[in-house]
Amino acid sequence: MPNLPDEFLQRMQTELGTEFPDYIQGLSEPAPISLRLNPRKRIQQFDSAAKIPWCHEGRYLDQRPSFTFDPLFQAGCYYVQEASSMYLEKIIAQLNLSAGIRALDLCAAPGGKSTHLLSLLPHGSFLVSNEVIPSRNKILEHNLLKWGMPSVITQNKSSDFSRLPDYFDLVLVDAPCSGEGLFRRDESAISEWSPENVNLCSVRQQQILRDAVHCLKPGGYLIYSTCTFETSENEAQVSNLVSSSEMELIPLEAAFPEIVSSAEGLRFYPHRVKGEGLFYSLLRKKEGTINDSRKFRVDEKSHGKRDRLLLQDYLVNHEEFIPHCEGDRLFAIPVQLREAFQFFRSSLYLRNAGLLMGTWKKDDFLPSQDLAMSVYARPELPGKEFDRDAAIRYLRCEPVDPAGLKAGWNLVRYSGFNLGWIKVLSNRSNNYFPKEWRIVSEEKVI
Repeated sequence: MPNLPDEFLQRMQTELGTEFPDYIQGLSEPAPISLRLNPRKRIQQFDSAAKIPWCHEGRYLDQRPSFTFDPLFQAGCYYVQEASSMYLEKIIAQLNLSAGIRALDLCAAPGGKSTHLLSLLPHGSFLVSNEVIPSRNKILEHNLLKWGMPSVITQNKSSDFSRLPDYFDLVLVDAPCSGEGLFRRDESAISEWSPENVNLCSVRQQQILRDAVHCLKPGGYLIYSTCTFETSENEAQVSNLVSSSEMELIPLEAAFPEIVSSAEGLRFYPHRVKGEGLFYSLLRKKEGTINDSRKFRVDEKSHGKRDRLLLQDYLVNHEEFIPHCEGDRLFAIPVQLREAFQFFRSSLYLRNAGLLMGTWKKDDFLPSQDLAMSVYARPELPGKEFDRDAAIRYLRCEPVDPAGLKAGWNLVRYSGFNLGWIKVLSNRSNNYFPKEWRIVSEEKVI
């Protein structure tokens, strides 16, 4: 069992009472191994694995494989995620959302809940995934691009979203916290814990939540979560929002007896559930007048026939996108983002939006890794099925055998799923798998 701070243990003993020994025992046991399948990249690899009861695509594994060296993981066929956080699916189902939702994941890195939302939101919706820390934003972008569904990625402080008052139908705040729920699997969370850090997290959460409420549309929903047991970071934050008179609490359904229902939300304890410690709460912004003075400027710039035909050549359901050029880069922008896209560009630090198709070099088009990973990439695009050894060599950015491939751009596939591009020349092939994605070490479960 990890060596835990005395102050933390004393508080947990008071909180849990007779369950405290069970909690301590739970921390001494190995952390469950779980993942969530990508419904748009269906695989059978984990068909025999036990299902996570609150997540249709969630699976428990008996032992941890080498995810990094599984080409299906690199193809975005699944996301390695702890099970408790997957309860997001039950919350979204409770909302019974209509089509065309504007959603914001305000503290999105590393991307577990964002990828889940992309799979859960109704047709015609769009998701903005935000992370202010640059290094974590890169991880977020990587995970979202692998998932293969178009989204908007921003790198902003929560206060920057004050430029979008009363805008989003749904805001998820998976707040930075003291991390007590991850003590079993993350020793750094233990070493960083202190009462002072708990207080610091509480103050930071208050500001983030104020900003979240400001950009939430009247009638819209706020999902708040942390991976801590601290009341000051959980129930107290929710109570503060409700007392402001602008928000109202929506009771969450504790669909399973092992989940603890508190007045302000749900608590997940590692000795009760097969997952880590977590808190979830759901609130709704009361109806009122929408403070919306924005003037959307739609880019009506005509696009060349070349760009429109390229979307048609590379994408299924190409009519769901409009082409957009920035310099020599060509993007496919989902039609539901058509108006908001220009506003996001002018108001936020936009890291990515829609689908980067590739880059024009005079009359030559260089397809992007984003396109290779997209669920909208046409399955009949030229390419070759690789066995596992060859796929691993490709993912290490090593030379690969181009035998059987036509000259030009080809997709590398494993079990029918795209990994990236190679370009076959007259006497060699070039590996275009992104160097920054090159596999070298094991992924961390979040």
